[in-house]
Amino acid sequence: MAFQFEGSKKKDKNATKISYLVETKKDQNPCFPQASFEILSKYQSQVKRLNAEKSNEPSAPQTTNGTLTFSSNPVASAVCIMKVARMRLQEDCYWYSINPFKSQSGISEENSKDIELGLILLIAAEKFSIQQFDTAEKLLRQCVLFASPCDSPIRRVVTYFAEDLRERIDQERGRIDLERKLVDFEESLGMFQSVFLSCEQKLPLTQISQFTGMQAILDSVALARKIHLVDFRIRSGSHWIILMQGLASRKDCPVELLKITAVGTSKNRLERTGKMLSSFAESLNLPFLFKTVISEMNDLKEGFFEVEAEEMVAVYLFLNLCATLAWPNYLERFVGFVKKLNPCVIVVVEMEANTNTPIFMDRFYEAIFLACAIFDLLDACLKEDSMFRKIVEETFFRVMISSTITGEGEGKIQLFAKIDYWREFFARFDLVEAELSQSSLYQANLMLKTSPCWSSVTLDMNGKSLILGWNETPILSLSVWKFKHESEIATI
Repeated sequence: MAFQFEGSKKKDKNATKISYLVETKKDQNPCFPQASFEILSKYQSQVKRLNAEKSNEPSAPQTTNGTLTFSSNPVASAVCIMKVARMRLQEDCYWYSINPFKSQSGISEENSKDIELGLILLIAAEKFSIQQFDTAEKLLRQCVLFASPCDSPIRRVVTYFAEDLRERIDQERGRIDLERKLVDFEESLGMFQSVFLSCEQKLPLTQISQFTGMQAILDSVALARKIHLVDFRIRSGSHWIILMQGLASRKDCPVELLKITAVGTSKNRLERTGKMLSSFAESLNLPFLFKTVISEMNDLKEGFFEVEAEEMVAVYLFLNLCATLAWPNYLERFVGFVKKLNPCVIVVVEMEANTNTPIFMDRFYEAIFLACAIFDLLDACLKEDSMFRKIVEETFFRVMISSTITGEGEGKIQLFAKIDYWREFFARFDLVEAELSQSSLYQANLMLKTSPCWSSVTLDMNGKSLILGWNETPILSLSVWKFKHESEIATI
């Protein structure tokens, strides 16, 4: 196996494109877990066929003399629609908002209508940002009238953002209390756990980040016989099944004990996850112990975790940091707490967007392009499961949108920061970014062959971190971190 790293066309000088090449040699025996070979044998026969197929993707705009134009495909992606809408807004084409749905030359009528909806929403957001609430409300009523949460990705995005902007205006005018929005998310996770599990298996960024993250942990605990995994947001726990399979296939260094400590606020959900993982471990004859810590992130205490001296600890943080980014003191306390666990490795998965800014329009644009890319992805990968897609959008991604628009001060649930921010932040705690191994990158590239609709996934390297996106729009970052030992710090 060989990896070829090519310079990306993006502006970031640290960004590197990953391309995947396989060299077949009879005497070659790369050191990958058995699970890697099983996945490879399952999908390798499909590679040529999948590469030859033309996926039925939404059209992307082409750039000609600095102007965006559409291909002949009548359906454009939500990201493309919003890019054109923003360009028109920047060109001060306000008249488009009072002449909605007028088809423009070279653009289909459907795309033209969607561009107008996007433009109206952006103008409404601009008006809101300068407290012209009456004008904003009039424009938002048009958005809600012509868009629908059951329509195309762009119209679903417009609907959710328009509804939340209207509620934010009501909040500014003292009409409603938005605390109710912060209540039902945890309950929804419990109610729809089977739905989330089903969707996880069909969503490429979730699967790729899980396989890559688990491979990174496997690489770090390769010589450990007693392994303690700490998960601060275990969700369904399906990602640990991947790691269990890898550990069960080890021959030279069999596992004496695998312990998982799961942190959360729902005792019933954690117990259900524990039973599922225990049952799976038993089927693999893997010595296993599942522990739970019922606590909020900001109430954690060292005594909650039973870490034995001979255990090698690994920490998995999947969208944990964004939950505390709104409260810097909590975030610093949490990372300091993780340091006390003395982990050999920390795998971090976060949204690759910057909504951690006090400027509303900066936050709004980051959130809306992120949402457009995510909704494009959901539409492509859950096309046959529209009910599941709707549940996922309304229980998770709707909260993300609401946090950006309606949250101010300590009311915000989720704020996102890009990998460059986390590098600077982690450096304060003597955390060093580690290289992703070739086996981890191999897993990421191999997963792209899973389904034809996954061909729109883009993988880039930013420094040592993997950036996962959809049609070139970054969505997730995956990075691996290790604490410096005292002796290393002393020599610096």
